[in-house]
Amino acid sequence: MDTPDTPDTPDPREPLSAELHRLRSLTSIKWTMHGHEVLPAWVADMDLPPAPVIVDAVQRLAARGDFGYNFDAARQLPGAFAAWQERRHGWRPDTGRLRLFCDVMQAVQTALWLATEPGDGVVIFTPVYPPFLSSVSSTGRRIVDCPLDPDAGWRLDPDRLASAIDERTRVVLLCSPHNPTGRIFTPDELAAVAELAERHDLVVISDEIWGDLAHPGASFRPFASLGPVAAARTFTVGAASKAFNVAGLRCAVAHVGDERIEAGLAALPDHLLGAVGSPGAEATLAAWTQGEAWLEATREHLAAQRNHLASRLSDELPEVGFALPEATYLAWLDPRPYGLGDDPARWLLEHARVALSSGPDFGLHGAGYARLNFATSREILDEILDRVVAAIASR
Repeated sequence: MDTPDTPDTPDPREPLSAELHRLRSLTSIKWTMHGHEVLPAWVADMDLPPAPVIVDAVQRLAARGDFGYNFDAARQLPGAFAAWQERRHGWRPDTGRLRLFCDVMQAVQTALWLATEPGDGVVIFTPVYPPFLSSVSSTGRRIVDCPLDPDAGWRLDPDRLASAIDERTRVVLLCSPHNPTGRIFTPDELAAVAELAERHDLVVISDEIWGDLAHPGASFRPFASLGPVAAARTFTVGAASKAFNVAGLRCAVAHVGDERIEAGLAALPDHLLGAVGSPGAEATLAAWTQGEAWLEATREHLAAQRNHLASRLSDELPEVGFALPEATYLAWLDPRPYGLGDDPARWLLEHARVALSSGPDFGLHGAGYARLNFATSREILDEILDRVVAAIASR
């Protein structure tokens, strides 16, 4: 089955023009950044409609006119997150150490700010989500680049990490599962990070918002679940944003295991970081308490899309390097054998009228690569690939 047979995902029999008409009516940046002649597969939003339970929760809030100082859903989120993590990933975070944030990157940047001083080093495993890079450099901290190994399926090399750490390194910033490669780091890889963090007294900031989108045969493990020693130096960020396609509703949860960050948060002015809005809290609560069936159907669809993409690339663009992602709905493509330059996304935008994410934005080691988002309908994915194949064939 290519697409879940549920009313909240695109019908595989729907004409491409009808699906495009719906998507073109959206005002999100994915569908408004480029002209109507361009098919977007760049920013990490899904084209699937959100879960009905989420839509219902937000609509009920609006129907009640319940827009005052409403903290009811927000108060329930720590318990819902803890139960969700235990049920899905075998980790039961301490609800007393959970804190809500307005956004995932707000949480990450706050933790970076509190755990480091200007000039301190922050380990980043590249290529990586571009805001990780800008979050370090814009605050006067120093990027400690630790490239993943492309020849070993983007594995994390513990020896390379050990060599990268210097006397002013203070933080390991982990994207787990990894964006853009789709890797799920193995328990051994995570244990190596934990051991080095303990040896050098490093804080681990672990962005785990992709953890609910592991593909069949893969299993995600939260970093803090490695044990109490690892958990005590870890700041874990979670959200419903990627798995349930609600990034615009702005709600994140962080488990503050590290006492230094906890003390820093307590010292901040009480309104400096703001508070989660009621729609985001209601949507996230609905996702984690009622959205599991929708998520399972969506994961089935995404796995089918991933496999279809892999099959078409193998048949029609066999020289494109592509490691099958173990999680996410992102494909990290290496079309360098086709000579598309250091920024293949720019070339494909011009020649194929397809918008992918630019590889160089993911760091120095992203040159020659592009990221493709396959969280769409089968028809649109095929049209994207048809355009890419035709453009490369006509070079």
